Amino acid sequence: MAKLIFLSVFVVCLVSFVHCGEVTVVHAPSTLRFGSASTLRVSNLDDILTSSLGYTPKESSPWNGLTITTPFSLPTAAVVIVVHGGGLTINQEGSTYPLKEDMSMKEAFQSVKSIVGSRAQRETLFKYISVDDDLVEDGPHSFIPTTKVLNMSVEPDATLLRELGTLMKTSMTINEITTTSHGGQDVIFMELNALAPLVKVYGINSAKVKEAIDVVRNQLVRVTDVMRHAYNDQVLVASTVVDQLQELSRPSRSILQSRAAPPMDLNLASEYSSDYPAVFNIVLWISLILIFFIAFTSFAMATMDPGQDSIIYRMTNPRMKKDS
Repeated sequence: MAKLIFLSVFVVCLVSFVHCGEVTVVHAPSTLRFGSASTLRVSNLDDILTSSLGYTPKESSPWNGLTITTPFSLPTAAVVIVVHGGGLTINQEGSTYPLKEDMSMKEAFQSVKSIVGSRAQRETLFKYISVDDDLVEDGPHSFIPTTKVLNMSVEPDATLLRELGTLMKTSMTINEITTTSHGGQDVIFMELNALAPLVKVYGINSAKVKEAIDVVRNQLVRVTDVMRHAYNDQVLVASTVVDQLQELSRPSRSILQSRAAPPMDLNLASEYSSDYPAVFNIVLWISLILIFFIAFTSFAMATMDPGQDSIIYRMTNPRMKKDS
């Protein structure tokens, strides 16, 4: 009987951890406070990001880990780094929560794009970057982390190291595509795929996987520092470790394989003229002034005393004819 109970508990625990990752808020401005909370669903991630950027979410989220201390000085950008972990956890510093994968991260990105894009009154950059679409080669070595166990000459080690190098290289070029320099805002997702195949090949307890975890963690810290500098600390940076089976691996690439960079698609929201705020304020305040002026004039005329010395008396009282 005891064995049966133990087996049942084990099965329940195993099922509860299927498709369950983690999300870590690595950096957030002082206007956002992340406290203790329960499991966060990927389907609620769009509400958290849109609320952090100052927009009303599509529906009230049951997750209560986010508190907005003031509606002023909210972040101008949200950066989410998606790591396919193959069952691993990265254990980054920050506020970490279990992540229930009830939808893919790309679907969450599209949801954020739909909400913010339909409500934004300023230029907005939406970018989903899969770093293995433009892998860097062996150089420059400043982008590719140095390792002791992982080997740059074999796969899947090389793909992971090159993805980490591309991740760093991409973060260094954010200043070239950001819209915040002229009053816009950015929503950027960056996806790292090569860790899961590495775990699948070597096993979760292998020396290569253990070093890979450290290398990924250190590279994420460096990327976070670059993002904080690029956005003057007015950025929400979060990393997610996901484990969805349909996205665990991609075909391995040869070390010598190179691909041309795809054309840049900024996915910008609707543009508004730079005169829009001025025109809006002119129309608003002139309308209010006219409304108050008409109301004041009407009230003054309605309460005027129609005495013999008033214009109302002289205009309404017919002049008497004199007898000749």
